[in-house]
Amino acid sequence: MTQTSYLPPKKTPSEKFVREIKRLGRQIYFKFMPYWGHVTRMICDLQRSRKVHVIEGQQVATQDVVVLLVYQPKGILASTYWQLDWLAKQGLSVVLVSNTKISDADKAKLSPLTRLIVERPNIGYDFGGYREGVLQVLDRKMAPRNLYVMNDSMWFPLSEDSDVIDQSRAAPEDVWGLFVDLDWRHRKAGNHHRTHVQSYFFRFSQKVVQDPRFDRYWRKMSIVNDKRLVIKMRELKLANHFADLGFSVGGLHSWAEVRDFLINLDDEEMMDAILRLQCSVKRHDARIIQPLLERGDMTALQIRDALSDKIEATNLFVFSTALHPYVMRSLGFPFLKKQRVAEMIGARAKILELGLEAEFPPAIRDEVAVWDKN
Repeated sequence: MTQTSYLPPKKTPSEKFVREIKRLGRQIYFKFMPYWGHVTRMICDLQRSRKVHVIEGQQVATQDVVVLLVYQPKGILASTYWQLDWLAKQGLSVVLVSNTKISDADKAKLSPLTRLIVERPNIGYDFGGYREGVLQVLDRKMAPRNLYVMNDSMWFPLSEDSDVIDQSRAAPEDVWGLFVDLDWRHRKAGNHHRTHVQSYFFRFSQKVVQDPRFDRYWRKMSIVNDKRLVIKMRELKLANHFADLGFSVGGLHSWAEVRDFLINLDDEEMMDAILRLQCSVKRHDARIIQPLLERGDMTALQIRDALSDKIEATNLFVFSTALHPYVMRSLGFPFLKKQRVAEMIGARAKILELGLEAEFPPAIRDEVAVWDKN
């Protein structure tokens, strides 16, 4: 069976050399940038009244508030308008923060769907925008029962009748997300207690939001303009920061759930599809799985069993939210990531090949169909 490869071309020796030089440079850069980030934050705060523009929307106040961060320089996507309408139906008022300018036409369309529209410079990536949105909520004394913080790096939700917001409200944890993950470094070291909530969706309880330490976390946050450093300093540490303060942390899905699904799956056809797609999107996994597939004397489930120790230790299938759509669908993931990396491009291609996009709301379905065309 011929399997389409979604992998980028292998790097040449010279490209590998340049990559290593850049890696060493980043290591030095990362040692000093967190401290400089406090200077950046102070500069941003001094310029805030001049560079951050806030427009009052028409939405009425609700008990639950969502900060939705977007970066859509070519115009607000149809799926974002659909999402805003869906969020309103769930009883959430929206503070929409854009890390780029919004056209007047889009502002007019956004007004009835938002409580605030905030334009800011694209500094600090997601957490720079999150910070501005959270400060707008805190400074205006909105005092929400639940505060949601999410971004547009995913299509969410994937169905009109999704009950995710209801589930989040019912969840007992103080900090809650769609996916609780474990960074590969912690997986390798066996530190399974150092999980983090993936940063495209947070729900903070009233208990957290009313705590002065929540205000301090965002107000004193250093602003760094490097994506890798933002992930390292913010996404990987936020949940642990609040856990260390005594707050509980949880989520809808987790890396362990995905691992257990793969270990216990008993469907031969599904396992074969999962293995073959993984070989086409991840070179590390392909070097281990492909030789077993090519032998021809093992079923997919037998291959899985032979690799169970590696799967158990998560040395395979590390990108838990970007596996074959059979996994996403079986576990009921209510989101689909937009990243243009091999794993996600392959997953979206399989969604289209299997016709699963037909289950999505029309605005999302249409975008998924063309997202990777270029």
